[in-house]
Amino acid sequence: MWQRVERKLLERGVNTYLELGLWISLVYIVIGVGYTIFHVELMGQLQQALTGAFPIFSDIAALVVMVLGWPILWASSFLCGVAGCGLF
Repeated sequence: MWQRVERKLLERGVNTYLELGLWISLVYIVIGVGYTIFHVELMGQLQQALTGAFPIFSDIAALVVMVLGWPILWASSFLCGVAGCGLF
């Protein structure tokens, strides 16, 4: 079985799977930026919550959390009715 898997990987090439991973991460980041654009007030609340941990770079930390954590924030809005409830 492992020989078949190895043969399939070598047929396609590792660069094909690397390219696929990069395309998936690009789509993930674009969706995160779109989510952040439409939820600016949530980013302000998150920035205030992160000020204690990151006093100088709280705005950058809030942006990174919003872009990378959009699925959690989106799911929490369905569970609680408010995005980010109970997270900060």
